[in-house]
Amino acid sequence: MNTPKPPLPRPPLFGLIFLSMFGFIGLGMLVFIWSQPSNFPPLFFKFVASCIAIAFMAMGFGGPLSMLKDREPLNSTPSDTEGSEDAPPVKGYKCPNCGAGLGEQEVSPSGDVKCNYCLKWWNIHRTPE
Repeated sequence: MNTPKPPLPRPPLFGLIFLSMFGFIGLGMLVFIWSQPSNFPPLFFKFVASCIAIAFMAMGFGGPLSMLKDREPLNSTPSDTEGSEDAPPVKGYKCPNCGAGLGEQEVSPSGDVKCNYCLKWWNIHRTPE
C-alpha cells in the first residue's frame, strides 16, 4: 500500500568535513588534557574536560558517519512517524473503499466523511458491506 521511501541524498562534502572538525577538536582536547606530565590540571577538571571532549567526538564523528550510512541523525524525526505527502494516514478510522485513514479531517455530526484519496463518501458509524 505504501511505497518505499527513496534513499536520502548524499550530504555535501564540505558539511561532512565541517562537522568532523568538531570530532577532531574533541580528540585533540582529550589527548592534550591526559598527556600532561604533572598534576595540572586537577583530576576534577580532567574529568569535566573529558566529558566535553567525548561529547564533541560523538557529535563530530557520529553525525557524518550516520549521514554517510544513509541513517537519520539524532535530531531528526524517526522515519516511521514521518508521513509522506502521497501516503494515507494509518491511525484511526479507515476508508472502506481504499483503506486510507481519516487523519485530521472533519466529520459531520451524522458521521459522514469524504475520503481525501479516493474522493468517495463514507460513514464512520456504518460497517462496510
